[in-house]
Amino acid sequence: MKENLKEKVYQGIYDDVTNGIYKQNDILTESRLIEQYNVSKSPVREALIELCKDGILKNIPRMGYQVMPVTLKEVIDILELRADIETSGLRKAYPIINEKQLKILDQIASKHVLDQDRIVSKNWSRNYEFHSYLYSLNGNVYGHNILMQIIKQSSRYVSQYFQSAWSKKCESDGRNHKDIVTALVNRDIERACQALETDILAVKEEILSLHSWSL
Repeated sequence: MKENLKEKVYQGIYDDVTNGIYKQNDILTESRLIEQYNVSKSPVREALIELCKDGILKNIPRMGYQVMPVTLKEVIDILELRADIETSGLRKAYPIINEKQLKILDQIASKHVLDQDRIVSKNWSRNYEFHSYLYSLNGNVYGHNILMQIIKQSSRYVSQYFQSAWSKKCESDGRNHKDIVTALVNRDIERACQALETDILAVKEEILSLHSWSL
């Protein structure tokens, strides 16, 4: 029960950071969170400690917990790392992907395109589902666990950065996912990898274009 309360507080704060409810450098306090979640001090404190370990918050003595800022370099670096890892994983999976797996992948991609819910955290959750399943097809459990951590971090980085720099939301509508599935169905691994890289790095290109426009 105590663990569930900690997870509830952790996820709630995480989603509020991703959705822009809490801005970069905002200060959160234990008392405010205890009141907000209607729980005791213990699960709130444990959640805050975990959020600090994950680099989402920073403990500032006698003040509270600061929402950590995200830099342009951090966003670009993590997106480029994702592109490298995921395209490599897809190439390894390609020879062993079967028709049943392609149907599941297509169902996930279609669900993302048709769903009109544009809450950022839910949008990234759909994106996470597609990329998680796609990478899992290569059978590397260790690599999959690492990638899931990277994707979770990249979604927060991107959302925070966009809302801080341009006060806008950054979403993925899933169209590139359908392109990836179509290429795999057609047995075109090069096109599939190109579509996957485009999907991951589209945010990078948008960020760079916005920087160019603002200069």
